[in-house]
Amino acid sequence: MSKLVIKTKILGVALAVGMVSISPQQAQADDLQRLAENLCEYAKTDNRSSMRKKLKGASMRLKAIYPGLICGAGGTLMRVAVANDAMSAAKFIASKAGKKSLAIVEKDGKTVLEFTEGLVAGGDAGKQSFVDLIKGKL
Repeated sequence: MSKLVIKTKILGVALAVGMVSISPQQAQADDLQRLAENLCEYAKTDNRSSMRKKLKGASMRLKAIYPGLICGAGGTLMRVAVANDAMSAAKFIASKAGKKSLAIVEKDGKTVLEFTEGLVAGGDAGKQSFVDLIKGKL
């Protein structure tokens, strides 16, 4: 009978330890989700300094997370900045994301450069400065 109690206690401790090891992973995922949401919001509002502070506080490099960073239906972080005329944020993103990240083909089959050139061709001449910025980084 005492062996059964000991086995039950060991099983209970093992389950508790297993639950503890899952919790930090969930917390890290939640932190990354909040970081992504904040970066997307800062790109919309052209808040370069907050982007820098948030990345520094999280000890993250934009180059490391940019390929997986999608801002809802807006697409990548750079597309969000372009769509919202956020030049300061776009300059920061272009300088920190890296050439390979800016050349990624997105869901619609276009790179951020092709997307931005399409906006210019569609009559939005104000986006030309974004095209020049992106071309300068590629």
